[in-house]
Amino acid sequence: MKKVTYLMLFCLIAVVLMAGCLETKEAVPATVNQATLDDLGWAQSGEIVKESMTQDVGGMEIVINTAMVTYRDERLISEMVSQLKGLLGAYGISPEQSGDDQFTSQFITMRVALPAGISIPESVLTGIIDGQIQSMAQESDIQGFQEVSEETITLSSGSTVTAKSYEGNIESDGEGIVSLKVRGILATWNGDGATTIVIGIIPADDLVLSVTPEMRSSGTFTIDIDVEQEYQDILTLIQNVE
Repeated sequence: MKKVTYLMLFCLIAVVLMAGCLETKEAVPATVNQATLDDLGWAQSGEIVKESMTQDVGGMEIVINTAMVTYRDERLISEMVSQLKGLLGAYGISPEQSGDDQFTSQFITMRVALPAGISIPESVLTGIIDGQIQSMAQESDIQGFQEVSEETITLSSGSTVTAKSYEGNIESDGEGIVSLKVRGILATWNGDGATTIVIGIIPADDLVLSVTPEMRSSGTFTIDIDVEQEYQDILTLIQNVE
């Protein structure tokens, strides 16, 4: 099925090439306005990443431009550190050095520009999403990553998109995390001659960490997470992508 959808896209591009329209415009980053970020306690993480990829279609090279922006939940990091202070402080360990900020919620946007402003067909977008899901699960060692729900979201532009949610579990590796249930929220749409893909990654349950028996007789410490708030944050971020 994936081969068929990509073939449809290449055929569409080939028609444009035959018409002589070869130019690919720059991919304008899909960003969230600062007022929304400040209100939610999120911030951009790292620099905007722009790439140009060259593909061969019917013996002719075309350029696909992309721009990716990553955001993370600074408020959640602060809350996690606050919960760790009481436990770790007594042992001279700084929560800021514990590395748990890597498990905060993230929101990633990618804008894709094709030659002559072609929009990616919905069937091809479905294939791209499937690929992103599989890649996400493999890279993060997420088990049982399955679709659990979908929700219709109204963007700031007034148009509506469908956001699909997937959930799975990261198994314990014997160190650090004992259990972590994660949720991925994905949405895509076309507009202004480009395609926008957004991915939110959030905890779907409290975070259980492995600690020494000296700290806790159970050998674990649970960080409480407001998972519903994290989910609502992602929906708000999607609504305010510009």
